[in-house]
This record gives sequence, structure tokens and C-alpha cells, in this order.
Amino acid sequence: MPLREISLPESQVLIYESKHPPGERVPDHHHRIYQILYFLNGHGTISLEGKAYEVTGDQMVYIAPYSEHAVHAQSRMTVLVLAFGDFLCGLPGGRDFFIRSLARSKYQMLDPFAAAQVRDSFRQILYEQTRADRFSSLSIRSHLLGALVTIARGWEMQRAPDLNTQRANMLRHHIETRYFERLSAEDLADMLKITARHMNDIFKQQYHVTPIQYLTEVRLQRAKELLLNTDKEVVSICFEVGFETLSTFYRAFKRKVGVSPLQFRSLQRASVDVPPP
Repeated sequence: MPLREISLPESQVLIYESKHPPGERVPDHHHRIYQILYFLNGHGTISLEGKAYEVTGDQMVYIAPYSEHAVHAQSRMTVLVLAFGDFLCGLPGGRDFFIRSLARSKYQMLDPFAAAQVRDSFRQILYEQTRADRFSSLSIRSHLLGALVTIARGWEMQRAPDLNTQRANMLRHHIETRYFERLSAEDLADMLKITARHMNDIFKQQYHVTPIQYLTEVRLQRAKELLLNTDKEVVSICFEVGFETLSTFYRAFKRKVGVSPLQFRSLQRASVDVPPP
């Protein structure tokens, strides 16, 4: 099968738009480098190593070097292509990451949370590619690394046995990694394209609390860690863990722990005779 060369810039990362009119067929070919195809709109099929997959908007295909692939556009398709070399191999754990997570081509329907994060990474790379100042190469690589980690975590999520378990796991992971952001039940449900009531039901079935209750638990646990292990002011901790107001933080903390944040810090340090940091 033919080799198609793609020339990469100094950053070893290139993102570009690929348009496919209805009926177009891109025959089997391969590249020496890695690619992520992110389908913006339209629908069609992509063949990876002889196996065909249906593709449409918000879906992603990862293509490893020398992996044979072909594309057939059944309607007008617009695809963002992110091409990159193996520059991450120089980072601690980078080579192992490439070998374990990126050795084989994969088709993936991104969960809504991961899709939003990957879209943001692609936009940042597009911006830095246009900006092209002396920091752009470093910034581009950091955003690519973020996208790759999100994608690799998505592959792990797909091992869940059924759709509702996948959804519950997605929510839990999103909350644990984004607890400091402003999150509402409506926004979380919208991202999953289900009702807030259905979201609460499937999450409670798995974890025995609603997503918002779990969000509060995660924030309070992080606040307790900061109270014990740092000398930060309560107002700073409140801000860091994602509470919008100090009064809301105090009420939630006292309801859960039984004492105020400062009392908790004093009592815990006194009980183990630990000096403040």
C-alpha cells in the first residue's frame, strides 16, 4: 500500500482541515507518523487494517504509524487531522505511553466530557499554530499531550460493561478532575444528552449519591486535605476547591464534618501534635 508523506514543522505537531465531498474515496495508504482524525460533520466510513467503521460528527479515529487506512465520504465530511511525531518519547514515561497506549490504531466514539476537552485542545493547537511565537512549540506539545491523555483515559472508560455504567464512570471521572469548576446538574446532564433525573438515577445506582452530592464530597475532602497539609486561609481553600461563596463552604463543611473549617484544622493538628506547615 502507498506511503503518504506528511511534513511536520519544528514542533513535530501539525493540525489541518481535510474536506471530503460526497462519494469521495481515499484509497488505502499509511504514514510514518501518528494521526488523530476528528470528524466535525458529515458521515461516512473509515477502514483501519481492513475493518470498516461508521463515522460521524464528534467521533475520533487514532491512526498509528504504518497502519493501513482508507476513507469513504457518504456525505460532505469535514475532518480535523492532527499529525504528530514521537517527540513525547523523551519525557519521563513517554516511551512507555506510546508503546502501551498508542501502539495500535483505534476507533473511538468520545464521551461528551472527553469530546469537549479534546475540542478545546484542538482549538488551542490551532491558535498556537497561527500565533507562531517562540513559546508556541512548547504550548502546542502540552495541548497535544493533554488531548492524548484524555483520549487514552477514554479507552479505559470504554471497558465498562454497559452504557449506564460507562456514563456513571464518566461522571465520576469528570467530577474528580474538574471539581474546582462551576458544575451544575443541568450542565452535566446536557453533556450526556440525558435528563437530570435519569443522570441522578444511574449515578445513584452505581455510587449511592447524586452527582452533585458526590461533587460536594470531593470538594470537602480536598478542603480537609488543604486544611491539614497547608497553612492557607479558609477563603483561599474555599476558592481553590470550587465553592462560589464562603458562607456556602462553611455550611457544607459544618454539615458534613460537624465543626467549622478552622476548628477542624485545630482539632486535627492537636490530636496528632502536628505543627502547622
